[in-house]
Amino acid sequence: MQPSRTAHTLLWVAYALVGGLHLTAMFAQVEGLQRVTQSLLAPLLIGVVLTAVPHLTRTSRLLLIGLLCAWCGDFFSQIAPEQVETISALFFLGALVAYSCALAPLWRRNRDPMRIALAIPYGGVVIGLFVACADGAGPMLPLVAAYAVALAVTAFLSAGGNGLTWSGGTLFLLSSSLLAMTWFLPGAAILYSTVWVMVTYIIGQALLVAGLLRALPQRRWATAPAGAALVIVES
Repeated sequence: MQPSRTAHTLLWVAYALVGGLHLTAMFAQVEGLQRVTQSLLAPLLIGVVLTAVPHLTRTSRLLLIGLLCAWCGDFFSQIAPEQVETISALFFLGALVAYSCALAPLWRRNRDPMRIALAIPYGGVVIGLFVACADGAGPMLPLVAAYAVALAVTAFLSAGGNGLTWSGGTLFLLSSSLLAMTWFLPGAAILYSTVWVMVTYIIGQALLVAGLLRALPQRRWATAPAGAALVIVES
């Protein structure tokens, strides 16, 4: 196995281990370990991307921007817990915009009518959730509205990519919906809601990254074919 592929595989394994450790820390209520492991999730996925792509393309750059925004949301919300809702919404809004821009060309090329039809209800889910949470959002209402629109767009575009992006976008939608209900919907009682938020976030973002990487035409470890060949390279 080539060094880049070995590093890529090890980073995926590390991501799974750190994600599992984070969930264990949540159950055990070890706050210090939760903060450390949550802050490691996005950097590990950044490493996954960098070890997979031979050179940066539009899609990979947008993917890295999205992951950087996700890391900022995870990290800075822990530094200022009194502003966790605002910080998380701002940075993850940036992440969703970057993911949507990365998914759009893939959606145009590979859109599957069945997946798109199944994704249409996402808009209804987001609208219903926004209406339910509007009163609890208070002064954050404009930001929550912008986040809701970006979330619906990302989930819809992910459905037109491939099975991995579709699954990842759906779980990302579920994670954000559960979090919004926890923050802005008084009286909402979901058992282990914070744990489910992180389970769907950890798996969803990983699937979204894996799906976008699968759509890229080249890998660092791909061997060049013998003789002349036509290679399509994304600019």
